[in-house]
Amino acid sequence: ERQTRTIPEGEQGNDRPFHITTETWTSPELKMVVLRKSSDPRSGDTIMRLTNVSRTEPDASLFQPPPDYTIVDGN
Repeated sequence: ERQTRTIPEGEQGNDRPFHITTETWTSPELKMVVLRKSSDPRSGDTIMRLTNVSRTEPDASLFQPPPDYTIVDGN
């Protein structure tokens, strides 16, 4: 998807209109943005790219509390 927004002359102290463009690529399978390119004369060009995607299940140990963790009942 490509979007262009124009900032009219004088709206932000600008002496002429300027254009901001954004291009967004979304993966329907991942349900997330995989690439976004923005071009804004105020801040320059920006590229955000999703990389190093792993489709495997994460290790279950990542979701376990550490062995020395203690639950304290606050009642």
